Amino acid sequence: MNSETIRQGLHNIRTRSATLDAVACEGATVIPELLPLLQDRSEGVRWSIITLLSEIGDNRAVGALIALLEQSKNVTDVANALHAITGQDFGDSPEAWRRWAVENADVRNVAGANILSDEDLILAATRDLPAVVTGSNSEYGVNVTLPDGRTQQVWIDLSQQDSSDRPLVQLSTPCGQADENLYESALKLNMSIPHGAIALAELDGALCFAMANSHLRETVHPEDIAESILSLAKHGDSLEQSLSSEDRY
Repeated sequence: MNSETIRQGLHNIRTRSATLDAVACEGATVIPELLPLLQDRSEGVRWSIITLLSEIGDNRAVGALIALLEQSKNVTDVANALHAITGQDFGDSPEAWRRWAVENADVRNVAGANILSDEDLILAATRDLPAVVTGSNSEYGVNVTLPDGRTQQVWIDLSQQDSSDRPLVQLSTPCGQADENLYESALKLNMSIPHGAIALAELDGALCFAMANSHLRETVHPEDIAESILSLAKHGDSLEQSLSSEDRY
């Protein structure tokens, strides 16, 4: 069974139980197909994979489970699975689990971080979104269709780093020409935006309002990126409408 077949079976509540049984029968041979699915946006899929990995009890799952713990996803289930697989108990502390894994050769040699490639990360984040994705390598464009028929372009840049040289996933969307008379109002709006903030950016040689949000690449989950994309598209388009009647961006 490949990852996509397993994902589809687990995503549908009607086929989930049968899929769980079928995958469990495959045992440790299916581990490589299961690990990427810990990065699925579906809570049900992730829970199912954690359950399977706990039952199979293979050290190859340790790194991927620690990574999920670092992403603050399914925390209790992941901690329980790590305990079941390793016999250790460091609770829900990803730092403690990571230190233990690094210090133990039997685990370290098989327990990589299993973080998705950039391409697979964007694919997992945008799957099932009302959007069209373009781009490759480190730059992607996500054209989001909004409920009112308007669209908003969200750009994703994976080439940036923070002040400690840690890679970032940087998302942004342009909203319209900047007006210094609206700077105060824009700053006040930041308090009501759950993902991202309004900023100034240069576009085609002119200052414009933009919305932006960043995540650490090493700990971001596709679900976090999806939430940022939808939030930036919604609030970015709302700001654009308040600045003009156009749907330019």
